[in-house]
Amino acid sequence: MHRWVNDASGRDTKSVPTDLRLMIATQELLRDQDYSQITVEEVAQHCGVALRTAFHHFDSKRELFKAAIDNAAIVLVEAMRRHYESSPWPAEPLSQLSTFLRLSAEAIYATPSAHVLFRDLGVPRSESFAERWHDTFEQGVEQILTRCAADATIDPDTDIPAAAHTITGAMRGIHAAVFDRGDTAQALRMVGRLHLTVSSDS
Repeated sequence: MHRWVNDASGRDTKSVPTDLRLMIATQELLRDQDYSQITVEEVAQHCGVALRTAFHHFDSKRELFKAAIDNAAIVLVEAMRRHYESSPWPAEPLSQLSTFLRLSAEAIYATPSAHVLFRDLGVPRSESFAERWHDTFEQGVEQILTRCAADATIDPDTDIPAAAHTITGAMRGIHAAVFDRGDTAQALRMVGRLHLTVSSDS
C-alpha cells in the first residue's frame, strides 16, 4: 500500500484505495493546518470522496488522523530501509552513528508525508505506530552508542539513554525546521556533526 504514497498525486486516483486517498489528503492538509482546524468533510472534499464514504472507512476524525500518521511512519520506515540497504555500513561504531543519522535524515527529507511525524500539529499520537517509531529510532541510537562506549570512541561513563534521547531530540528539531521550509543542505550539515557531541575527542 505505502509504495503508492509518494507519487499518488501523479496517478489515476481510481487506482488508489479510498482509505489511502483519505490518509494522503489528511497528510497534505496538515502541511498548513493543525488537527483542530481540519474537518473530515474537508479531507473528503480534498480527495473527492463523499463524507459518508469517509466515515465508512474511518469511524471518527481521530481514527482517520491516527491512520494518516501511522501511514506516514510506515512509508518512512520503508524509505529508510531502502536507503540503508543501498549504502555501505562502516566498521567503526562512531562512524556507524554518523552514517545512521545521515541516512535517516536523507530518507526523511525525501519522504514528503514524514512532515506529520516531526511538526507539532496538535494531532493525537497516543498508542500510534508513529510514536513507537520514534521510540524505536531512539533505541537504535542507543544501541550504536553502546558499541561506541565499548569501543572507547565515546566516554565509557556516558549516560547512554540520556545521550540517545538528546541526539534524537536534536534530530527531531532539525527535521521540524526543514519541514517548516528550512534549508535541507544546512540541516544535513548539522546532522552530520551530531555524532561529534558524544565523541571522546570533542
